Amino acid sequence: MEKEQGDLGPLLVEQLREQMNNLSAAIQLLTPVVREKGGEQYDPYLAILHQSLYRMMRLLGNVEYLQLDQCGGTEPRLGTLDLAGLCRELADQAAPLTEQAGVTFSYEEETGSLLTQGDSRLLRRMLLGLIANAVKAAGKGGRAGLRLAVRKDRAVLTVWDDGPGLVPPQPEEEQSPLYRPDGLGLGLRVARSIAAAHGGAIVFEQQEDRGCRAVISLPIRPPERGGVLRTPTMGYDAGGGFSDLLVELAGVLPYEAFLPRELE
Repeated sequence: MEKEQGDLGPLLVEQLREQMNNLSAAIQLLTPVVREKGGEQYDPYLAILHQSLYRMMRLLGNVEYLQLDQCGGTEPRLGTLDLAGLCRELADQAAPLTEQAGVTFSYEEETGSLLTQGDSRLLRRMLLGLIANAVKAAGKGGRAGLRLAVRKDRAVLTVWDDGPGLVPPQPEEEQSPLYRPDGLGLGLRVARSIAAAHGGAIVFEQQEDRGCRAVISLPIRPPERGGVLRTPTMGYDAGGGFSDLLVELAGVLPYEAFLPRELE
């Protein structure tokens, strides 16, 4: 019986994915019709609809990733990449979006280029998930950011915020010693899995005054001789043409970020 129940996971994800694809197609077809017939007055309703779809994508994507991870099907596709370039470009893309949430986002680096081996798509996903947590914790008027440093043979990525920080869990809650209410759930498990798959780890630290930082330590793997530098594919994920930034940040952005004209 336990085996039969365990087998329900992938089947459930597959059926949810099918229904979400149907819903996505219907929304895409409905949007231009509503705008043509009803005008811009209906744009806020369409934005909320799109935002809900993106949030569902993130939730289902996390569940799907963790299901595959349990089966050993999420091995990273290692390739030569410039980790500094990946972080810098990601920060440039994220900053205008976090500004819409009222959060100032900044980026700092110790080196302008850092060649290593990794899966750029998964590393982007890991960082975006942690950035979403930081933006949510910072809140309107707050600050968050990303730092890249090099410590001997390791790259140290720090996602920080100036929010209220971590708080002790309630006795009945089975969580890490420090946590944030309503946060660090499936997305954190995905981020930790991605870091581990690259031979790294994530540690959460309480800052002295206020705020929290997620410190990701990754080994620097020298590129293979003759390896081709892979530029990360920006803007759209491999799952169907939706912005990975909007998917991962859907839970912290205002609905205005999903207005039809913003998605065009």
